[in-house]
Amino acid sequence: MTAAALLFADSTSVTAIPRRNPTGALLRSAAVPGWGQFYNEEPLKGLAYGALQAGLLGWTLYENHQAIHSREMFELTGDPDWDEAGDDHRDQCRSLVWYTAGAWVVSMLDAYVDAWLFGFDAENRAFDRDAGLALMVGIGI
Repeated sequence: MTAAALLFADSTSVTAIPRRNPTGALLRSAAVPGWGQFYNEEPLKGLAYGALQAGLLGWTLYENHQAIHSREMFELTGDPDWDEAGDDHRDQCRSLVWYTAGAWVVSMLDAYVDAWLFGFDAENRAFDRDAGLALMVGIGI
């Protein structure tokens, strides 16, 4: 009975399910933050990743600017407080570079996995529909 159900299953509906290229999604997300998510039809995630990475990049540039300014002020005044402030800004800048890189990698991996899972729900519905019809034909309903 089970073998008959499998023989009658229509596999043509599975090929009609839209797919996404995982490597293409990953490369899009690597090139422009959030583009891979838009490619996978996940615009909210794309906006979130894009905003996160833009914010981290902006913050990194701000801390770098503050570190340069503190160094210039230290060279002009010789005040050790400026030197300490510059060290703090440089440390913060280094940390933010790592956070930005981490967000970039997570965004790329998210786009890659979403591309593999794109159409998963539609494929399951088609499989359930086809298996249900095949089972009914197999048992004579």
